[in-house]
Amino acid sequence: MKNLFLRQSYLDSWTDYESSLTKPSFIKWDYLVLTASNEEQARTYREQIDYRLKQGRLPAGTHYAVLPDPDGKRVGSGGATLHVLNYIAGQERAKGKVGSTASSGTKPFQGLRILVIHSGGDSKRVPQYSACGKLFSPVPRELPNGFGSTLFDEFVIGMSGVPSRIPEGMLVLSGDVLLLFNPLQIDFNARGAAAISMKENVETGKEHGVFLNDGNDYVGQFLHKQSEERLRSLGAVNAHGNVDLDTGAVVLGVSLLEALYGLISTDGEPDESKFQEFVNEKARISFYGDFLYPLAGQSTLEQYYKEAAEGEINEELLRCREKIWDALHPFSMKLICLSPAEFIHFGTTGELRQLVTRDVQDYEFLDWKMQVNSAVTKDGFAAHNAYVGRRAIVGEGTYVENAYVIGTSEVGDGAVLSHVHVCDRRIPADVVLHGVELKDGRHVVRIYGVPDNPKGRYPQEVAFMGNTLGELMDRNGLRPEDLWDDDETYLWFARLYPVCRTQEEALDAAELVYRMAAGTASEEEVENWRRSERMSLYSSFNDTDISAAHAWEGELENRILTRRFIWALEDGQYYRDALEIFGRRGISEDIFHLLLQDAEEAEFSLKIRIYYALSRYMKHTGKVFDDRHYDALETACFGT
Repeated sequence: MKNLFLRQSYLDSWTDYESSLTKPSFIKWDYLVLTASNEEQARTYREQIDYRLKQGRLPAGTHYAVLPDPDGKRVGSGGATLHVLNYIAGQERAKGKVGSTASSGTKPFQGLRILVIHSGGDSKRVPQYSACGKLFSPVPRELPNGFGSTLFDEFVIGMSGVPSRIPEGMLVLSGDVLLLFNPLQIDFNARGAAAISMKENVETGKEHGVFLNDGNDYVGQFLHKQSEERLRSLGAVNAHGNVDLDTGAVVLGVSLLEALYGLISTDGEPDESKFQEFVNEKARISFYGDFLYPLAGQSTLEQYYKEAAEGEINEELLRCREKIWDALHPFSMKLICLSPAEFIHFGTTGELRQLVTRDVQDYEFLDWKMQVNSAVTKDGFAAHNAYVGRRAIVGEGTYVENAYVIGTSEVGDGAVLSHVHVCDRRIPADVVLHGVELKDGRHVVRIYGVPDNPKGRYPQEVAFMGNTLGELMDRNGLRPEDLWDDDETYLWFARLYPVCRTQEEALDAAELVYRMAAGTASEEEVENWRRSERMSLYSSFNDTDISAAHAWEGELENRILTRRFIWALEDGQYYRDALEIFGRRGISEDIFHLLLQDAEEAEFSLKIRIYYALSRYMKHTGKVFDDRHYDALETACFGT
């Protein structure tokens, strides 16, 4: 029954989403704001949003904005939220909706429905998404419009029905948690805030946040990453072993938004000195730790000062907490517990691999599947926007995304491949192989183990490709200064990966790093590695050319579509059925040229079938490519 309910809710959300695209009167978000860690990540997000807007896949009436942390300094999710409020107040002021004095009576957030998605992390536990952002990581679902889905798309679709349930206010979401529920379950019209929760087992709850109900469906305590014993002792665990899980989704009423905005403004006007006090890398205010804790009915100022910080507890943070407490403690936080509902956390590379290769079967009722928008001919592995040649062998439980695996390549079980072009290679089991193109056109291929934790710190035992980072250093005679410039000796900062002219050379270099970890590299190879220019997981993601990555994905998507179309014709499908592969997007100029190239290289019978299918498509749609009408291709087919 739960699955049936969630499936229908999924379908209802899609209906709401389509209505938001086509019906001007449909209630939509006034603002949709993403937060980002720096300007480069923000540019990535803006490109993704613009791409969808051009395709008509986002509501045109919504104001979209991407706000990086000011000056590229990490200001915390709370600082990012204040930055959002400052931005929206400025936009409303520019529209003339907010007076220049407090006596004007106009409030900047009044009547607005705002969706904020915090997505400014470095994705250290899933490094292949550090550059593009975990928010735009693939979800194993092909949308009804034919596009592969991402977390962002799921957020937009799933939250399309929520604006009608919120007269005004702000919904804040965490960018790495996917919520499955029915918007009709939300009913918010309060002065303070509402925490959106769901029942989940205590094993999951102790790894996240838990809300303690005060008995009147308000939050009594906010318990973040507490032990099972403590959760049970406080009465947070019910008879079924479940807790009220913090999903990362919180609704803030307008009065509460005004109180928050008051921290960084004076008499309704922006105050730069106040803004700098709260939005900076020293205080690094947390939305969840610093804003939610004071709203819990049983919280105390004394304990608030001791609560874990997003950065570190220091004088700057404590001064901010004192003022935040005064501003927020008068408000309360309602507890909205969704049931039935589902909580899917995109946490680590290992969790991602398990989700797309194993757990995906649990979500078949949502039309999730292992292979999405890919040109593959074999089962047993997951693929998303992937091209796997017919001669290639891919192991069980492997995940291939935005990548080519062609020729006689063999990929070991449980590997994860992303943004690489692998031809006639052997890829070990349980490794991640992720390619990046740098801003200067050079390439780095990062290789690490699926279970490795980049937050691990040497000389503590840090897992690295089946061994440890310490073992790699010992086996190859490396000293800490070979990998790090300072005492921040985390795997995240280890300069392991040579910078190369081409991706092919970078793949060779990644193979060398693997052999160094296994202790099978020669002294000469290690010395060549030592002399090479190298980057870390951190520095390589910061220097990634995001535009090149997007172009790679687009070109690969086009090649996948054309290859699937060619395979369909080769298998004897009727041309009309084969054309369905292109879905609602149809045949673009780039796809047209790829198909002409395929036709030139094909044997005569297939060549004619490609020309004929294209001519029928052009005649039916009226499309013209390179000033060529459908009759030009008909002539190529029939010579008349």
